[in-house]
Amino acid sequence: MPIGFLVPLFLAGLAAVGIPIWMHLTRKQRSLVVPFPSLMFLRQIPFKEDRRRTLRHWLLFCVRALAIVLLVAAFARPFFSGGAALAVVGSGPREVVVLLDRSYSMGAGERWAAATEAARGEITRLGPLDRGNLIVFDQGADALVRSESDPARLRAVLDTLEPGSGTTQFGPGLKLAQTILEESGHPVRELVVVSDFQRRGWTGEEGIRLPAGTEVRVIPVTGDIGANVAVADVALRMDRFSGLERVAPRARLVRTSGEEPVEIEVTLEVDGREVQRRNVTMPAAGATAVDFAPIPLAARHTRGTVRVPSDDLARDNALYFVLSPGSALPVYVFTRSGILGETTLFLDRALSISEQGAFDVTARTWDVGAVDGLEPGQVAILADVPFPLGGAGAELREFVEAGGGLVIIAGQSGGWGSNEDAWIGARIGAAVDRVDRGGGRIGQVDYDHPIFQVFRGPRGGDFTGSRFFRYRTLVVPDGAGVLARFDDGGAALVERRVGKGRVLIWTSTMDAVWNDLALQPVFLPFVHQLVRYASRRNETLPWFTVGQVLDVSDAPAMATAGLLEASEQGTAFEGDRVVIDPAGEPVQLRSGAGPYYLTLGKVGFYTMRPSGDVQGRPLAVAVNVDMTESDPVTMDPEEVGAALAATVASGEASTPNSAMALQQADIERRQSIWRLLMVAVVALLAVEALMANRRSPAPGGG
Repeated sequence: MPIGFLVPLFLAGLAAVGIPIWMHLTRKQRSLVVPFPSLMFLRQIPFKEDRRRTLRHWLLFCVRALAIVLLVAAFARPFFSGGAALAVVGSGPREVVVLLDRSYSMGAGERWAAATEAARGEITRLGPLDRGNLIVFDQGADALVRSESDPARLRAVLDTLEPGSGTTQFGPGLKLAQTILEESGHPVRELVVVSDFQRRGWTGEEGIRLPAGTEVRVIPVTGDIGANVAVADVALRMDRFSGLERVAPRARLVRTSGEEPVEIEVTLEVDGREVQRRNVTMPAAGATAVDFAPIPLAARHTRGTVRVPSDDLARDNALYFVLSPGSALPVYVFTRSGILGETTLFLDRALSISEQGAFDVTARTWDVGAVDGLEPGQVAILADVPFPLGGAGAELREFVEAGGGLVIIAGQSGGWGSNEDAWIGARIGAAVDRVDRGGGRIGQVDYDHPIFQVFRGPRGGDFTGSRFFRYRTLVVPDGAGVLARFDDGGAALVERRVGKGRVLIWTSTMDAVWNDLALQPVFLPFVHQLVRYASRRNETLPWFTVGQVLDVSDAPAMATAGLLEASEQGTAFEGDRVVIDPAGEPVQLRSGAGPYYLTLGKVGFYTMRPSGDVQGRPLAVAVNVDMTESDPVTMDPEEVGAALAATVASGEASTPNSAMALQQADIERRQSIWRLLMVAVVALLAVEALMANRRSPAPGGG
């Protein structure tokens, strides 16, 4: 078996073996002193010794020389480089990247056990020269171990893993694996992908390019999910009863497989307590809806859960949501005295038709003090009402500048005086009559604007189908803020930002007299978008999805993220705060120069409260899994393997000169022969001391 030295320069120390030789050849023998009474009668005779000097104590000499040889060898760090080591290495040292799927579908049945066993097998096959890497991925990727030559550490990390709550996305994991393989100095590179290969996780556009010489292997983890029942969605219908806000949850359940219908029990929990229970029959493979009775919303951040019995895929057996009272957007519709209900009929109906109860509409005639009570974030609609003069007009302007929303529906009597032109940013004129020509049409719409974004798709709705018989002319400087125009170029919808608020001007009406827009399917979503945009209020979300990152720096940031309701905009979240994850563990908020970021990595409820506040009700954030991962459709693993193999760059893998030194160091570290040599040196030195002491004559001996 060939032997090598990691630091062969130390072998020059073998010259020190000459020290024992010099000591044994030059050492003078001690004369034996014999007491004698007198030398006067003895004659001095010169003595000459012709015998050559020879080694007398061979065993002691060998012990001393061997100790020096072993000490020098220990410092040179010897290792065996052939035989079994070369047999394990094969064609050369390998850089092995194990890419392990930890999406929540991997937790179904025995999938995770099979996946970890496959990864453990790859780790076991690592040779003494090989380097192992362990990457876990779902919609993100994390390199848990990089370029590790000790299989024990890789196995230790693998034993601590469990499936996550994310969805399968191969792209992030493959890009991270590409980076590791490109940085490797080993001549052989291998990529091993362990996954259940969900169809939705592969797009074919991952944009990776594996380095030359990379071998790709895929290990599919099979096993049916079984008759999985998932809580796919919960519709939260809001209403009012006796002045109290209520929510009536309606859950949609989906069963992905099965052979015959089955009856299951569905429960509704509020703040951790079960309040309702329903029995429902699920088809063999299909969906059904479950309605729960309305429950009152008495406290902010009320936590709700719809749950089904546990099955093979437990992550989608519950859906969590958070609601607070005061979520409806206050909208005040003002009109002229005597025509209340006629001008605003379609407008009121459109705002009241909202499954989530998004709007709290109050219709009233305009009078003195009508603006009293309006607060920033609310919306005032002037339906065929002139802009008020005097103090009422000043209060309305202050309301908008402070952050309120104003929608002006011009109609026949609406508009404003010339003294308001500069503030509103436009001049309103006479009505255009197009009855004789069959009505006009909407000719141009800014579909990039938030109001019209929902209509930009092929099935989003068609504004060109509506006919407009009359509308008011509007002069806008340089066309600024025009969001929609009629086919004759006249402005239909104009936006003006004033202070912190917004003013939106609709030059026609919201009834069926001047146009037939109110009879078209686009009317209801258009009114909703118009009012919501005027309020500057982001939609409050009842739940979020695993993997999202939220800015929880302060109340405005949380309102933007959809965490706070309108009634909580003034809530103070400043300074330090305590965040607890769904498992009851504290969360360290990621902060930079100032913002706080909360990463939603677990399913359930995150709670947050200012540091030191133990009495107040905490802010709650509901987090659910992405239901696309519950889709049992998989793809052919060989298809993925072939696609990855096609991304390997052409050419030969590079073999840097530093690789051999790295390999030798790795072999020597694993064998650690120098430790044994040092033990032998210590033992020889002890033996040498004993032998030297026994051969030395006692002082004064005769």
